[in-house]
Formats: sequence, C-alpha cells, structure tokens
Amino acid sequence: MNSAQIILYQIAVMFILIIFGFFLYKKGVFSKRGCNQLSNFVLTAVCPVLIFVSFQKEFDEKLIKGLLIALAMSLLSHIVLGVLGAAVCNKRRGENAGVERFAVTYSNCAFLGIPLIEAVYGTDGIFYLTAYIAMFNILSWTHGIMTMTDKMNLKSAVNALKAPAVIATIAGMVFFFLQIRLPDIVMQPLNYIASLNTPLAMLISGMTIARSNLKAALKKPGIYLNCFLKLIAGPLLVMLLLIPFKADPVVANTILISAACPTATTTIMFAARYGKDSVYASEIFAVSTIASALTLPLVMTVAGYFL
Repeated sequence: MNSAQIILYQIAVMFILIIFGFFLYKKGVFSKRGCNQLSNFVLTAVCPVLIFVSFQKEFDEKLIKGLLIALAMSLLSHIVLGVLGAAVCNKRRGENAGVERFAVTYSNCAFLGIPLIEAVYGTDGIFYLTAYIAMFNILSWTHGIMTMTDKMNLKSAVNALKAPAVIATIAGMVFFFLQIRLPDIVMQPLNYIASLNTPLAMLISGMTIARSNLKAALKKPGIYLNCFLKLIAGPLLVMLLLIPFKADPVVANTILISAACPTATTTIMFAARYGKDSVYASEIFAVSTIASALTLPLVMTVAGYFL
C-alpha cells in the first residue's frame, strides 16, 4: 500500500475509536470534567513520553539533517497557514475572526498527527514530527495568542518553552546527541505509556465532538470555508513550497501530514481562555475532524506525485 492508502486505513481505524469515544460521552461514562482531565493527561504525560522515546535511537547524521530540514519546513508551514488564515479570515472580520485565523493556522498535529505518522513511518516519523510539534507549541503560545486576541505578552512566550512537548523534545535531543540510552527496565514502561497515545487521543476527539452541536455547525457557511482553508487549500500550498527542499519523502510527508491534520483542540481551549466563542471553536474542530477522513488521503495522494 502507498502512504495515501495506509493513511486511509489508519483513519478508518481511528474513526472507529472516535465513534466509541462519542458514545462513551453520550452515555455518560465520561463527563465534561473527566474528558478535560483525560485530555490534560495525554497532552502533559503521554505525548511527551512518546516524543522522548522517539529520540532513543542510534546516532545517525542522516537523522540530524532530516530534523534540521523538518524544523525549517515546520516554520514555513506555519507561516503559510498563518498568512492564508489572516488573508481570508480578516476580510470576514466579526467576533469569530480570531478563532477562524487560529483554526486555519494550527493543526491537531499531536492528537491526530502522532498516531497517523507513527502508523505510516514508525519512530522515524515521530522523530521528525517533534520539529513540527515544537514549532506548534512555540508559535501557538506567541503568534497564536496574538492571532486570537490581537495582543501579545512576554509571559506567553516563556510559557511556550515550558510546554511538556517542548521539554520532552529538548530532553530527547540531549539524550540523542549524548547517546544516553535508557535500560530496558525503564524503556519498557515508557513504551507502555507511549502506546496509550493513539487510543486515548481518539477517544478524547470523539468526546469533544459529542460535546459540540453538529447540526448547528453544519448550518454555518463560515465553518465550510474554514475547513476548506485548513484541510485542502493550506496543505496544498504547503506541499508546493516543500517541493524545492527535495527532502527525504519521510521528512516531507511527515510535515505535510502534520499541516493537513484538522483544527487543533487548542483552538477550543484558547477561545475559552481568552473570552472568544468556544462553542464555535468546538464546531470547527468537530467538522474539520470528520472531514479530514476524506481530505487527508486526498492530499497525500496528490503529494505522492510531487514529494
């Protein structure tokens, strides 16, 4: 199977887990508070462990070169999506413009990206994905807050460096460059924790969708425009700009998959935190997550001819 077929298969598997999470929430097995606690557990514990584990590799100059290219590509990807979001959503104005700009720029690269990339490219893909996740954390807590609120402060920039995923990336790099390899008795439990990422992330996505009003969301034209920008126009622009890099296909496709993932759950959290319409943010998240089942394989099929 090519990468597009593998992604389609993995998305089908993940959507079964998402549906299961949807019904768990609807049946009251998890409350809103329980869902938030589980989400916090994945973001602050499980994802960082998976990121750290991905750096437990033999030193290889090819990996270093790929990681540096991935960092450059990740920055370029966020710039492209940020400019696209600002160019289109600023014209719409209104109280939801900030939410829409953020939703176009920042993707669900951890929750959905990690399990997808791990399934397609294994730990090598996760290794390169750390570049995108680190860039996501730094930019979302700086540019992202300014995008959402039209304000910026130094505290937000400092908080970006304190994000568990960023700390795990830095620690992982130190261990990688110094070739500090953890013993099996430590690695085995870490691998068990890392393996929780995919099922828990998908269950949480299903619960988040269950908390939104899909019927209301499907009646809002702005959400369709937002999804088109986030899932199709943006990733295709990113793909065109990645071609000149002539990078290893694993590196290029890892960055493209990250950029093509649906809207980040952070959109909902930031909207609530900064007094924006968090209901609208959750509707964008729900519709974009569902639509990505079709758009991700489509984007990767197109990318197969160019990257």
